[in-house]
Amino acid sequence: MHRVAMGRRIASAVATASLVGALGVAGAAPALAAAPAPLSFTIDYTKNTSIPQSPSLGGGFAGNGPVLDASGQVIGRTFDTCAVDGIEGPTKMDADCGAYIIFNDGDELNLSTQAVIDANPMDYPYRFKAVVEGGTGVYNGAQGEATVTAERPGVYKVDVKFS
Repeated sequence: MHRVAMGRRIASAVATASLVGALGVAGAAPALAAAPAPLSFTIDYTKNTSIPQSPSLGGGFAGNGPVLDASGQVIGRTFDTCAVDGIEGPTKMDADCGAYIIFNDGDELNLSTQAVIDANPMDYPYRFKAVVEGGTGVYNGAQGEATVTAERPGVYKVDVKFS
């Protein structure tokens, strides 16, 4: 009887160890992909856009245009939508915006922000932050932040740092 109980304890211990080992392997966190390299580009909504001239509280606007590298070459297109959720003055509004950049290679980068948008050319340049919300291809699962510099109405330089 003592041998049977001892055998059962050994079998139980081996089974438990095997289960713990299997769960440890199955439950291990997948290796994280390296963050993409920092990225800079310019968005030019003045080339093709639908921004209204007089945005109003509760209204929205959308835009699209080319994405350019530092040398002015087109490296993609962007599409954005914004909702006006505050008016700061005759030329300034608070907007909740999402921008989708589709690069020529098909990869997409998604950004979002809550920012003050200024239509007065005398107030430029100004900056605001945006959040990286992932994307596709090399940007699948990407996180980080972008510093957006409004150079003039409709033209934004974007510097992205991934984390």
